[in-house]
Amino acid sequence: MNTDGMCHAKAQGGIPLFVIGPMTGMSEPRITRMARIGSDMEGGQSGDWRAQGGRNATIDTNKGRMEMTKYKMHVISHTHWDREWYYTFQQFRLRLVDLVDHLLEILDTDPEFKYFNLDGQTIVLEDYLAIRPQNEGKLRKYIQEGRILVGPWYQLNDENLVSGESTVRSLLIGHRIAADFGGVMKLGYLPDQFGNISQMPQIFRGFGIDGVIFGRGRQIASADDKMEAVWVSPDGSEVISSLMAHWYNNAQRFPNPTLAALAYTERIRNAMAPIAATPYLLLMNGVDHLEAQPDLGDILPRLSKVLKDDEIIHSTMPAYMDDVKHYIKTHNIALQRVQGELREDRGGSVLAGTLSSRMYLKQANNRSETWLERYAEPLSAFSMAVGGEYHADMLRYAWKLLMQNHPHDSICGCSLDQVHDEMMPRFLQVDQIADELSQRSLSCIASQINTEAESLVVFNTLAWTRTDKVVAQIDIRLGDLSRGTPEIDKSRDVHAFELFDSDGQSVPFKLLRNQVTARQITDPHELPMAVMVRAFEIEFIAAEVPSCGYKSYSIKPTRRWPVASQNAFAFSFEDNSISNGLLTIRPSHGGIAIYDESASSDDELFFDALGMIEDGGDVGDEYNYVNPLNDRLVLDSGEGTISLVDNSPASMSIVRDSVLKLPKTSNSQKRASETVDCAVRTTYTLAAGATRVDVVTTIENMAEDHRLRVVFPTGVASDVAYAEMPYDVVARSIHVPEDWHGASSFFPQRHWVDVNDGVRGLTIINKGLPEYEIYDLGTNSIALTLLRCVGKLSGTGDTPTAIPTPGAQCKGNNRFEYAIYPHAGTWQQAQVWRQAHAHNVPMASVQTAAHSGTLSASLSFIEVSETGMVVTAIKKAEDNGATVIRLFNILDEPVSNARVRLHGASKAALVDLNECHLHELAVDDGGWVSVDAGPKQIVSIAFE
Repeated sequence: MNTDGMCHAKAQGGIPLFVIGPMTGMSEPRITRMARIGSDMEGGQSGDWRAQGGRNATIDTNKGRMEMTKYKMHVISHTHWDREWYYTFQQFRLRLVDLVDHLLEILDTDPEFKYFNLDGQTIVLEDYLAIRPQNEGKLRKYIQEGRILVGPWYQLNDENLVSGESTVRSLLIGHRIAADFGGVMKLGYLPDQFGNISQMPQIFRGFGIDGVIFGRGRQIASADDKMEAVWVSPDGSEVISSLMAHWYNNAQRFPNPTLAALAYTERIRNAMAPIAATPYLLLMNGVDHLEAQPDLGDILPRLSKVLKDDEIIHSTMPAYMDDVKHYIKTHNIALQRVQGELREDRGGSVLAGTLSSRMYLKQANNRSETWLERYAEPLSAFSMAVGGEYHADMLRYAWKLLMQNHPHDSICGCSLDQVHDEMMPRFLQVDQIADELSQRSLSCIASQINTEAESLVVFNTLAWTRTDKVVAQIDIRLGDLSRGTPEIDKSRDVHAFELFDSDGQSVPFKLLRNQVTARQITDPHELPMAVMVRAFEIEFIAAEVPSCGYKSYSIKPTRRWPVASQNAFAFSFEDNSISNGLLTIRPSHGGIAIYDESASSDDELFFDALGMIEDGGDVGDEYNYVNPLNDRLVLDSGEGTISLVDNSPASMSIVRDSVLKLPKTSNSQKRASETVDCAVRTTYTLAAGATRVDVVTTIENMAEDHRLRVVFPTGVASDVAYAEMPYDVVARSIHVPEDWHGASSFFPQRHWVDVNDGVRGLTIINKGLPEYEIYDLGTNSIALTLLRCVGKLSGTGDTPTAIPTPGAQCKGNNRFEYAIYPHAGTWQQAQVWRQAHAHNVPMASVQTAAHSGTLSASLSFIEVSETGMVVTAIKKAEDNGATVIRLFNILDEPVSNARVRLHGASKAALVDLNECHLHELAVDDGGWVSVDAGPKQIVSIAFE
């Protein structure tokens, strides 16, 4: 498929939307995803349900008003396909096969049944055709004819719990699959995401989509609110949006008798008319996992004849949206303007408890996304730049495997235990692929470096020059390859060595491991062989490693270890305090106190009791946090043992061991009096030259029905917290709006949250821990959730019919990584994103032999001049050989003439998120291109 064909792919004309109706035939879990606002409609086929929707959106109340007497109702036949949830994937797939089989029969036999929407997803095509490959031709026929609508997504991911790149990849891959089958539905469809991120309008516009239909995140809260609005991203991108205010099954199933169908339709019209800004209404005929209504093709023509003043048609979502946009334009309607993320949460509608359900899933996803986005893809692109192979097919396979874990019922942790058990192997397989491809790319590049001795090559995949700690492995061969038992040649043994940088300066390090072991060596033309090696593991500070590049260190055997490697004096340790000359930390109140040694006064950058553990009861379910009526908090007393470890030229750590006595369980009234011992170990590490504290907490969780958090009192006066989100930093009030009754007080984040007053601030960085809350108790404490442990899928309190999920109690050993970064000034001035990304993306290394090569001892593959331009993707283009570099302006002000360079590139063009050509960019004699970026704007450049 060529780029032009992809960028001018046929757009389809519709997709059904969802409105949830009666509970008849529905399972218990869905109850928590809706709020009943009216009685069932006559005929028992559709209830009046309010969609659950949005947070922190600002609304412009300058709206158009109209008198409408004639309505055109677009009936959208659809299914909402949760791939796995209260059944496993394979159980639901059997139902999917039935659904598509029966749909094809209807389309074959009933010309009046014109359209069906496959939920905006293309993964359903793959899932179905894996069982029914013989029906591919028929599916293609109806997709090409526009009767079955597919895309634009690969799957409907939860936007808050995955990276921005994951959301873009779902659209990128979904577009290509849909185009290959015959047509892409060019409409932004967000039926049941648990809130929507601020940058979705910009992302959709990057794929040529200017209309959005969604279910959660915005609510009809006043008489002036309408379903239609202009949704605006932080960069100013706009889309026309339509809220499914009565959910995506408001017309779930039409009664067959004509008069009953007429009464049913009039009730739907009358319910929607007061909140419609146009005379076009969306009637969603279907719901979760339901098949197409087989008699609809007979009902609608009869119904159309008896409607007096209105029109009803079997239609598509794009057709509905086209009517809405045309009416707004021709009648000069001034719609409400909704800015930023959609997380209105009255009644707990965005199900915020899913941010911390089964935290192990969030951690595994963060690890897999990091492997793909920060190692496998960029390293493959660097390898391609020097003539190596870019394994596009394997990377696409890994992305698709990862995205199978991204739907809201999957990554949100709100399904059966078996569903989530099956997710973990997918994450592990993604990691295996990414690791193998990364190692191949590292070896390919290292083999072309001109080295004078055995060398260690350190790679930095972030787009700025870094100085940071590296843990590396060095193997010294002790013999020859053998297919039997390998032998040791003592004459080759090396008992010590020294590390030198390219300037010939000795680099101090700490020896972490020294052992003799066997290594298996594989060759594509030989059976596996083995060799004995002396394996060393070392820790050192790699200084000034180039942006998106590498730096080489030579390894030279010595008779004894360098003195600096045996005895480290770079740090001070006194009275249980450690210091690296920049920060001093000491145990305090169950956490640590931090002193900034550069501060001009004792309290300017002093923070105390950071990281104290707090544990409370939770009698909610996988969707919602609910504390017992008489909750009892357990706070870490500060008791335990303190020890010093890892004293080295690279880092020093304080370790605190303690035991938390937690209530064994909880019920809706209170926590149990019986307690269980939960061992806790927290390690606080200072690296040489670092201004952040890296933390690892492990807990042996033996308790049930509780929520465990670490709390960081900032002492900073501010009404706003700043949280990293996909392609954005969102400023959120620390106060929940007073009229949001039942709303949650905790929010999503990607890798960091910050509280500052412009003079000083505190950033808490995390690895896969997406939930935080700000306590407004005078201390503005940041609470970072580590565990939320519940025992049922849906149904709070002591609901007897709830589906049990003992796996969601997260018992056993749990490990969490996070970091503390005190800083002066604002988050922008402190460039806190660099600290967060460095914490999440350690530098990689590979060993290579002495050999000649065309590459220098250090090299930068990609350079970016502006610190505010954050690189989020480095990849080969989907449809040609170009290298795509994606950046976004993280700042609130525009960036002019940001300069970007790719090693060896001579041509460049600006492309959109779908990688379609926008215009050429001039490449100067130094290989640089210049681009402008507005506040929070995403920019993609294709280099050749």
